[in-house]
Amino acid sequence: MTEIIEIQDNNNTNGEWQPFVGEETLGLLQRKGFENDERVLNETLRIMQACGNPNDVTNNETGIVIGYVQSGKTLSFTTLTALAKDNNYQIVVVIAGVSNNLVNQTTQRLSEDLNLEKRFDRKWTLLQNPSRTQDFETIEMVLAQWADDTFPEDEHRTLLITVMKNQAHLNNLANVLHGQKLQGVPTLIIDDEGDQASLNTRARWAARQGIDIENLTENQVSTIYRRITALRSIFPHHTFLQYTATPQANLFINIMDRLSPNFIRLLTPGQEYIGGIEFFRNNPNLVAEIPANEISTNNNQLFEIPESLKSALRIFFLGVVAGKINKGQRNRTMLVHPSRLQGDHSDFTNWIRNTCNSWQRLLSGNGNDEKQELLNEFQTSYNQLRQTVSNLQPFQDLTGTNLIHAIKYTQLVEVNSRNGETPQIPWNDSYSWILVGGQSMDRGFTVNGLTVTYMPRNIGAGNVDAIQQRARFFGYKRNYLGFCRVYLGQVTIDFYNFIVEHEEDVRNRLLEFDLNNKHLNNWHREAVLDQMLNLTRRAVIYDDLDRDTFGNDWFRINAPHDTEELIDINREALFAFLQSISANFTQDVGHANRTEEQKHLVARITIKDCLEHLLNKLRYTRESDSATYSSLRGILKGYIEEHPDDECLVYLMSANSIDNWTGRTRRLDRNQEIQQLFQGRNPRTGEVIYPGDSEIREDDLLTIQIHLLNIRDTEFTRVPTLAIWIPEHIGTDIIRQV
Repeated sequence: MTEIIEIQDNNNTNGEWQPFVGEETLGLLQRKGFENDERVLNETLRIMQACGNPNDVTNNETGIVIGYVQSGKTLSFTTLTALAKDNNYQIVVVIAGVSNNLVNQTTQRLSEDLNLEKRFDRKWTLLQNPSRTQDFETIEMVLAQWADDTFPEDEHRTLLITVMKNQAHLNNLANVLHGQKLQGVPTLIIDDEGDQASLNTRARWAARQGIDIENLTENQVSTIYRRITALRSIFPHHTFLQYTATPQANLFINIMDRLSPNFIRLLTPGQEYIGGIEFFRNNPNLVAEIPANEISTNNNQLFEIPESLKSALRIFFLGVVAGKINKGQRNRTMLVHPSRLQGDHSDFTNWIRNTCNSWQRLLSGNGNDEKQELLNEFQTSYNQLRQTVSNLQPFQDLTGTNLIHAIKYTQLVEVNSRNGETPQIPWNDSYSWILVGGQSMDRGFTVNGLTVTYMPRNIGAGNVDAIQQRARFFGYKRNYLGFCRVYLGQVTIDFYNFIVEHEEDVRNRLLEFDLNNKHLNNWHREAVLDQMLNLTRRAVIYDDLDRDTFGNDWFRINAPHDTEELIDINREALFAFLQSISANFTQDVGHANRTEEQKHLVARITIKDCLEHLLNKLRYTRESDSATYSSLRGILKGYIEEHPDDECLVYLMSANSIDNWTGRTRRLDRNQEIQQLFQGRNPRTGEVIYPGDSEIREDDLLTIQIHLLNIRDTEFTRVPTLAIWIPEHIGTDIIRQV
């Protein structure tokens, strides 16, 4: 028997329970080849530790586990399922997708990974979409064995239930569980693709109706959301885990929502994983632009195969021949995703079939001009492939009969529900595949050996999570990355670059909540997001979202006096900072005829020092100031992580010394905000003596103007406030929950 290992956490000071690793977990990791991978085991242990202690009587936790697209989330929750068994969880429910295909795929994967069909013992009882009286009796018997003190502990079975994310199947499961003795029964509920269909799609409607989210009735929420919350209510002791690579919706729903997560765990992929950073930052030569005139629109109908698709096919077939010679990965696949419309799938399938037939005929014929022209085109594609594959075989080895066979015996499949259910791909039947489809090949669809992706589909509504889930070309591909190509329109390429920035920003903001076990309610809901993109579908977001655009513009504090007790605190923090860098300040350069008020002190210091010792010390409480100021500090924090030595300019406006700095006088407007912070150009015409405060900056350098204000008709004196110039290369767009 495999040795049972108890894990000691020397950093645990919060009294969390300590899961242990037993034969189920070790056996699974060994079968999957991860017995020496500390990453998988340690991450699974940390997830388990955040779930409820199985020895407690009750528990009600909601967590979110975030991975990357195609990065191994299924391995994580299958390992977690095994670990739950090792720790005496009696029930594991996996809500496994919105289609029969996905439920079958997940059920089969769990059965294989847990070795359910081949093992001698009966430690598990697997039920898929339970609904019958027999299922009720099976569950009742298994739970009775756990409750029976005379029944051998090593024969206890854990119920493993997979269920479709469908209102009828979820309702059937709830009915089967009603009446069961579930008190003290530790349960784990895993919601695979937890951002899809589970959330309340009537949240925005409720907000518009003015209904408080805590007062929503069962008739005022969407059906699957209602079924999931009803299922959860059955279990006195359960943890609900949302697994997803696109957590935008889950993170930005109202924190009082029943499915709002209160803890987070971030998954890190293995070294062989290739994601957005590798494709769109580190290896942009793997991404090819589809010309605009080869993308079908209402004003640009296509009636024949685009040249860029022919180029993609040539790259793919050469890779197929090379792969067979090398006896590389088990499959080579090309994915063609023209749109969501089945009519387009049919057109592209026919174009590809006709092109392949034509190429077979030409390559099999005697030498002629057309054959030589086609071989020249393959030579061009070969030269492109050779730029990214260092050990590519000679061109003559990849052509001839080998190339004809690759074209002739590649399986071409239209993947949609045109003929009923979406077809399952029998990967063992053929080495090479071309799959043509749309939404059926998005979320949850695994493509074996995917090398070439051709996706002229437009970005639609521009929702980050929807576009991100189409990236089936991410995955564990490092050992054959050179053969990979992604063909996209330029707009889509731009959007993926924005999404890469957004995804990394979200993970960086959440990292401390993962590592330090912080409650997610305390996370300030904001993230970097280009203004061209939407966060997610609006229907699930109860609260308003606001945007801040930084870059090539000034940010100003509008109400630095808003909280009186903070004025003295801010002033003390400011002058403590200024005294520490006083030797850096010099008089700025300007026209000889400037007034004293138009002269300033200036210093050049690192952005890092300015952020840590000044900007993070100052506090402003007016809502319009604090949220945007917090966003700006977040941007600067992220920037200095990559550019720790970059500098900024700090100006003390209208100051000739730090000790005698009296400041300027300003008045308030009707909103009790500073009416006009910046002093204007002087004179407005003719020779410029003073260009105005807005020009006191360097365009490409972060510039912080510190103003000391005496506010007219009030008792507020020497009030510190800021104006910050954010250069375009530092600035970005922020979206945040209001």
